[in-house]
Amino acid sequence: MTDMKDTKVKDVPNKIGNSAREGAQGATNSVSDFANEAKDRVSQWASDATDTARQAFETTTDAAKQAFDTTTDTISNFGGEMTNMVKRYPIQAVLVGFGVGLLIGRTVRT
Repeated sequence: MTDMKDTKVKDVPNKIGNSAREGAQGATNSVSDFANEAKDRVSQWASDATDTARQAFETTTDAAKQAFDTTTDTISNFGGEMTNMVKRYPIQAVLVGFGVGLLIGRTVRT
């Protein structure tokens, strides 16, 4: 009977150690799971931020191209209109050019 009590008493530290080990393992697993979940979320946020930046860049690039094309067309059309006006009214065009030249010369002189 004493042997049985001794065996039970000797098993108590082993049981406590096993219980502590299991608790520590459970805590380690919980922390590991939390860290993995946090890593996945940060990775997803970074991916979303990259996608948003890429879309913003593409939108800005498209808008800049469209603005450039529109400006180029407008300037080209203006130049063509001016050429047509000079061809239609050559004497008036020379007089306007002379008048503009006088105004510029007078402004620079003063």
